[in-house]
Amino acid sequence: MQKLIRTLTCGLLVATLVTPGFASAAGGFMPYGDISKHFARDSIIRGVQAGLFAAGPNAPLFYPKRDMTRAEFLALIDRLYYGGQYQLYPLTFLSEHSEWTSAEGFDKPYLPYKDVDRLTWMYNPILRISYVMDRLYGPNAIQRVFPGEKMLPNQPITQEEAAKILQMFVMSNDGQHAWDNIKEWGWLEGERTDRLKRGEAAVAADRLMTYLVQDSIMPLLDYDGQKFPMVPEIQEIFPLFAGYTKLRTADEDKYINAVEAIRDHEDTDETFADLRNLASNSFANQVGTHFYLSWDPSTTLDDNLDEAFKAIDAYFADRIILPDTLQLLGANVYDIALQLGGKDQLQYKKVLDRLRAYKTKVKRDAKEWEAISIYMAALEIKDGQIETALEQYRLFHTFQAEALLNTTYYLVQEERIQEAEEQIQEAVQLVANQKPKASDSRMVQLVRLLKQDIESLKQQSKIATDLAFTLRRLDNSDSYQVKGEAVLSGFTFKYTQDIDQRNNTSRVSGFYQSPQKLVSDKLETYTDGKEQIQYSYDSSRESWDKYKTNSLDFLHEWVTKQSAKDRQKNLQARYYKQMFGNYDIITEWIPGQVLEEKAKQVSFGRGKIKNVPLFMNKYYIDRDTDKLVSHIWRYEEIYDSDEYVAYSGTENFDFKTTVKVSIPDEVRKGVTP
Repeated sequence: MQKLIRTLTCGLLVATLVTPGFASAAGGFMPYGDISKHFARDSIIRGVQAGLFAAGPNAPLFYPKRDMTRAEFLALIDRLYYGGQYQLYPLTFLSEHSEWTSAEGFDKPYLPYKDVDRLTWMYNPILRISYVMDRLYGPNAIQRVFPGEKMLPNQPITQEEAAKILQMFVMSNDGQHAWDNIKEWGWLEGERTDRLKRGEAAVAADRLMTYLVQDSIMPLLDYDGQKFPMVPEIQEIFPLFAGYTKLRTADEDKYINAVEAIRDHEDTDETFADLRNLASNSFANQVGTHFYLSWDPSTTLDDNLDEAFKAIDAYFADRIILPDTLQLLGANVYDIALQLGGKDQLQYKKVLDRLRAYKTKVKRDAKEWEAISIYMAALEIKDGQIETALEQYRLFHTFQAEALLNTTYYLVQEERIQEAEEQIQEAVQLVANQKPKASDSRMVQLVRLLKQDIESLKQQSKIATDLAFTLRRLDNSDSYQVKGEAVLSGFTFKYTQDIDQRNNTSRVSGFYQSPQKLVSDKLETYTDGKEQIQYSYDSSRESWDKYKTNSLDFLHEWVTKQSAKDRQKNLQARYYKQMFGNYDIITEWIPGQVLEEKAKQVSFGRGKIKNVPLFMNKYYIDRDTDKLVSHIWRYEEIYDSDEYVAYSGTENFDFKTTVKVSIPDEVRKGVTP
């Protein structure tokens, strides 16, 4: 089917949207009249602030002790998903801009229930979660939670049913143990058959929000090559670096106005001229003036870097210990270094040499020392000094999340998995020996996720073997039928493909739509596998065209010809296997950088590969028969001509339908000369 689409292309929520950041409860805010003495009060307040619950004159009470219904819980999870969907993207392939369709743009999805009316408030949130579950676990996954023709949406949801929904956020690899997994994470605290109360649901949502904003559910996965080395997230990137009252001097007003202009993207040449005047006189806030001067777009990056270092010099001149401030100043230097290093790798070493001078100004193992070290280690990695960076990270990896993440990741990259496990165990013991604090929650969570990720990495060869076995079964099947939808560079396809492998022939029928046309065109092809010829119907000319199928136009055609074992061995494919219901689900990610390097030796009709931002596959396999049930893919390829190719699709496989294909004589004879 991919060759067919290539040929044609060559020839021609009623849900509240929540951003991926959740607010914390504000003192004195009380959205409901019945929660002030309830144990879930703070969680309910945070839920309201995050948009999870409606509050106002029309909703004066929350009813925290009332049973939560199935529909209410799925609506809650729908809103949570919007707040953390970027975490699940590597498994769903659904970005925030994805349409809620059954596949790639034709048919709308539907619910398998007769008692959830399309015109009610509950329909869309239930539908969305059903669709996400389909993407995660395979067709009709929601039926594993609420089986039957009726969902009974107004029936109270049990703790175990809620756990089966919540497990989508914890990278559970076995759906049968959803209850145990969620209990272990501490999101639910009752018994399996207990009815979930609204207050308990608010607490679970609150804990899930904290979880979602801290780390990726697969911390070691870098599917687009942009994640590592990790550096701390800076919460406030436009600080004033000093406190100011309403009684300000003219210079203070000038400085504050400049900061506000830069923050609001309204800065001009005059903005930075004012900052330069402040930097040259006795204005007290030299840290701030030099920091913001490093943002001047009219000067060179070298000048920006000099200003960034002057801000650090001013910080040490003030002799006030503010680790968070030093961390922001270090992050600023690092950001400029990345821009310089992208054009000249030698810049990393130059910046490192300048940063190293500040290490003598801070006490070893202090927060200031850590603030400088985390960026120095990241630059060492960029400079190719992996072992030096690992030595530095190891000095504080047991109490600094990014250091732990980076140490584990680069040890794994060098296939030193046992060392990675040992350092994770060291972190486990340290966390276990300390009294739990709110600030420790990220390390506790990260250690758990890293252990889970490492266990998956140790199974890579076995997972690739399992997938290879299923794909071989597909190749060796006498016949089968595929129903699919796909989008390739704006062309949308819906098709049925009959594959007759005994006769080495196949037929595709359906329709496709060009982005330049309002109406769809007929899609019909026959492929002679033995002769490697494809016959495609041209509806505009009402005749047949003939193409050879033994050439490679796109990178993905070449990749999909490699076996799963070869992809793992030669292309560094990463696999994750989950079990849910009767399905085994295998997700595959192939690093773009590896594909770019390997593709240098391959010729494609579209030209040479320049960049591969994304290459992901997902396979749903029937556990009893080892046969492929469904396949989802998403590829992005950029060629040296700067042509951007985005290709995504979904295919469902049917091995029960009897398929026999022969190419009609009128097709062979009807080819346009």
